Amino acid sequence: MPSRRLPERRGGRSVARLGGVAVIVALSVVAGRVASEDAPSWETFGSWALDIPWWILGSSLAVGLLIAGLIELHVTRLERRDVRMRHYAHLAAIVESSNYAIVGKGMDGAVLSWNKAAERLFGYTAEQAIGRNASDLIVPEDLREEEQQILAGIRGGTSFAYLWTKRKKASGDLVDVALSISPVRADDGTLIGLAASARDITDLVQAEREIHNLNASLERQVAERTAQLEKTLTLQTAILERAAYAVIATDVSGTITLFNPAAERMLGYRAEELIGRATAMLFHDPDELAERAEAMRKEGVYVASNLGVLRARLARSDPDTAVWTYIDRYGNRIPTRLTLSLLRTKDGTNLGVLGIAVDLTEQLKYENELKAARASAEQASAAKADFLANMSHEIRTPLNGIIGYADLVLEDQTLAPDTRRQVSRIFEASDSLRVIIDDILDFSKIEACGIKLESKPLYLEELIANCASIIEPKADEKGLQLIATARATPSVLIGDAARLRQVLLNLMNNAVKFTATGSVELVVSCLSRAGNIARLRIAVTDTGIGISEEEQKGLFRRFSQADETISRKYGGTGLGLAISQRIVHAMQGELKIESKPGVGSTFYFDIDLPVADQMDIDRHDAPVACSRSARILVVDDVEMNRDLCQTMLGRAGHEVDLADSGSRAIAMTGSRTYDLIFMDVQMGEMDGLEATRRIRALGDGRSVVPIIALTANVLPEQVARYKAAGMDDHLGKPINRAELLACVARWIDGAITDVPSAPLAPTGVEVALPVCDQDALDDLRLFANEQVIAGFAAQLSETIACIRAQWPRDIDASRVDHEAADQTAREALGAIAHKAISLAGQLGFSQLAEACRRMETASCGRAQDFADAHTALHAAIDNALVELEALQEIA
Repeated sequence: MPSRRLPERRGGRSVARLGGVAVIVALSVVAGRVASEDAPSWETFGSWALDIPWWILGSSLAVGLLIAGLIELHVTRLERRDVRMRHYAHLAAIVESSNYAIVGKGMDGAVLSWNKAAERLFGYTAEQAIGRNASDLIVPEDLREEEQQILAGIRGGTSFAYLWTKRKKASGDLVDVALSISPVRADDGTLIGLAASARDITDLVQAEREIHNLNASLERQVAERTAQLEKTLTLQTAILERAAYAVIATDVSGTITLFNPAAERMLGYRAEELIGRATAMLFHDPDELAERAEAMRKEGVYVASNLGVLRARLARSDPDTAVWTYIDRYGNRIPTRLTLSLLRTKDGTNLGVLGIAVDLTEQLKYENELKAARASAEQASAAKADFLANMSHEIRTPLNGIIGYADLVLEDQTLAPDTRRQVSRIFEASDSLRVIIDDILDFSKIEACGIKLESKPLYLEELIANCASIIEPKADEKGLQLIATARATPSVLIGDAARLRQVLLNLMNNAVKFTATGSVELVVSCLSRAGNIARLRIAVTDTGIGISEEEQKGLFRRFSQADETISRKYGGTGLGLAISQRIVHAMQGELKIESKPGVGSTFYFDIDLPVADQMDIDRHDAPVACSRSARILVVDDVEMNRDLCQTMLGRAGHEVDLADSGSRAIAMTGSRTYDLIFMDVQMGEMDGLEATRRIRALGDGRSVVPIIALTANVLPEQVARYKAAGMDDHLGKPINRAELLACVARWIDGAITDVPSAPLAPTGVEVALPVCDQDALDDLRLFANEQVIAGFAAQLSETIACIRAQWPRDIDASRVDHEAADQTAREALGAIAHKAISLAGQLGFSQLAEACRRMETASCGRAQDFADAHTALHAAIDNALVELEALQEIA
């Protein structure tokens, strides 16, 4: 290698140089001799050489060698300097081309060297930097102390590697740098300065800062998440610990992994006894599990074990909720509502099952108590309904006579004006009483707001005058001024005059009752008119005791009065305003009050009524008449009722026969043909229902005569019972002449009138037939003993068993089509249902009888109708079974 050959080559040159110098010196001596001789020869040279003294030659040689040595030493020094300079140039090139800023400084801090990277980093050129103190140049003021510590460390022999700090640029901006500083020493080891390299680490510091912030954020998020998880875990633990329901979890093998305190209280086991040691089968009823496993096998679901029942149910429905029986540690059976759900990880891995069980013991106890209370309430309600039905009959019968005879008297054209006015007051007051009694007695209407409004010409001024004439005597007795006016109202409207009169009389009666001095004013005004619809405001104002805001809140509730002292002082049931509010609601209005204690009250409401035209007036006011005279049988055990009907019908040109009992009616129907029969329902010897059944059983043309129930009992379930017995229509008592004649016209020649008989039920409300009609059963007991009734019940049970066997509940009846076999089967079911109709009707099972009648009709109809009838029939059978079994046990 060159580094190894270099000394050897230098030594050869040195020897050559020394020899050359010696020769030169010797030649110079000889040359001095030659210069003194002319043209010397070679022999002369030889002799000269021999003639020169040895000391001269030796001295010359020594001087030559000395000179040669000095020359060699000088040349060597030059070569070494050259090598050193090339080395320094190489190092300088490396420093200049470095990407690191490299700065050389003296121990006094002055800059000695400044490379290109330093120029780029700090913004100073080398000319600007060299010679200046580095601290003043690039060290921020707040880091001067750090610079002094670095210099002190260098003096102490310490080097600094990758020291992160800040330095100042020429622009004044600070830059993040990484410094590496080491001492610079002379050849003798003397410390002469320091060398510093600086790297711009702005991006690195920023990245580290971001990493630090990110780490801090992550740590904060982890801390927050940890806190949240701890909070959630604490909450979940608290929920589990304090939950009122048992929470039990199992792993995939069925082993219990969670058993909360509520489960401990419910079942009597401690968690440590069961967790990891037992399965939930410990407290499940094995017989119940086996029973449900067998049921699932019948459905085609494979169940390997009792535990498999729960898994199979979860496979079918997750979560699964059902009522199960738990058995506690002491053998007590606990009904529970158990909700099972699978525990899964996010990737769907099954971890086990979670069960939440609620003890139903108290709930079932309350439900049984509620059922008992409900049965008691229904029994009380039924008793109340029976009482009201009887009261209806007892009250309406004399009222019927008052209204009927008053109506007949008014037909006498020879009456004196005063007498006519007085009789008219009797008729109108009685009719108002009838309307009030109808609403009070008809629970279904009051509770369901099922008030049916009539649409007839309403003579508003006449109505106002009529109300004022009824109230006026009471007002005069108390010295009150009674004012009744109509302001810019249409003279004739279409509405229910009786209902509106009922509301006005109630409000005016109350006003007179609670006013000691001053006045009572009824004002009817027309607020607006759109087309043929008039908006009326009807207001009754008094100067009475007034009502506070607090007392107004419950004013329109049933049986409510402003104060208990009101009832004691003024009397009343507190039902009038409630009924009035319901009537106004039926008219699409709202009864409101403005009142101030000690000043008085105003009750008012707004309603929209059509304005009547002449065609409406003519059509409604025209008397209803048949196209021919009809032969009519009136059956009633009250002579006054028979006489009244005979007079009303006779004056209309009809031939009327009378019967005072059901048996008499049957005999007369068998001997004579009638166009129409009016049949009282409640009669002593034989009631109208039984008489109707027997007339229908005559079997000839006389059995199809229209039979109209003539009764004071017009509740929906009662009317349904009349229909079930074979009656075609009903007419409520007290008897209204117009309604009576309209009914005759409707059934004799199909006349369409606007005076219909009382409706079966409020519009849009389906009549709910009773499961077992006790009245019908009592009727049956009049001519059949308990053994006969039990026999009928047994026959009905056999018929029901036949229906359930041939057409079970779970069959999809909607899939039955009109194939011959299916149609035959349907007709067979219709025949069975037909057989059950009379049996169910005789025993009072009205709902079942109606369901059988529906099935009989649907058996020849559409598949969907048949399916609906099938569902209704099984529901009616379920409802009737308990009562039916009770009847059979009598025998």
